Amino acid sequence: MTTASPLSGPDILTSGPEDASPLSRRTKALLLAALLALISGVVVWRALPDRPQIFSLSDLEGVYAGMVRSDGTNDASVIDFARIVEEPGTVMPKTCEPLFEATVLNRVPHDALDGVSTYWSLDRSAVSLFSYRFVDTATADREYARLIGAFDACRDVWVEVHARSVAASTLTGWKQDPTGEVPAQLGYVLTADDGTKLAVHVLPFSNTVSWQFRYEPVRGTYTPLAAQQLMDSLADQMRSVQDLHRSA
Repeated sequence: MTTASPLSGPDILTSGPEDASPLSRRTKALLLAALLALISGVVVWRALPDRPQIFSLSDLEGVYAGMVRSDGTNDASVIDFARIVEEPGTVMPKTCEPLFEATVLNRVPHDALDGVSTYWSLDRSAVSLFSYRFVDTATADREYARLIGAFDACRDVWVEVHARSVAASTLTGWKQDPTGEVPAQLGYVLTADDGTKLAVHVLPFSNTVSWQFRYEPVRGTYTPLAAQQLMDSLADQMRSVQDLHRSA
């Protein structure tokens, strides 16, 4: 008869792998918290309004393809900086010069990368429409803010432009803050002694700034309706290109 040792006990059979994870409970909890924060961040980011798409040069060419009239009276082309000749001239007071640099004086904005333009005649009026592209939206906004600053200083002030033609009158105009899908815009008019109007409309959009320059040798009050419709059409074309990017 054999007597069992008091230290002996029943054998216990175990099966399956042991928990081999080197992560502690604290580490697991931290990783789970980080994952939840990441998911929350994605949800919040998706709920934010769409940020404006940056235009490439080919995007801008696509915009202007939609601005070419079906009757063949105009076409669109990339602006060749090497062939641009600045117009000699002066603007008085000097603080008002930025308002006429890109149009009357034919100067390229300092930070512009490239651009696209079109031109046509309507009855006795001549219309030039062109957009310059900047590296980002902030740079384009700075250019537009520079124009707004000049406009605020020169509105209802006697301004003289001595260039390809002489125009001198009190500068009149308006500026429109962005509301909903309607982008910011700026417009101003200078009238020569013979009644000729030099009208400029400016539209900032994403990383571009667009100018419409109208030469209207007619007397009477300037009516901006046609110019406004043209800028609205340009903004619509730009939105269409952005929508193509979002749906791609």
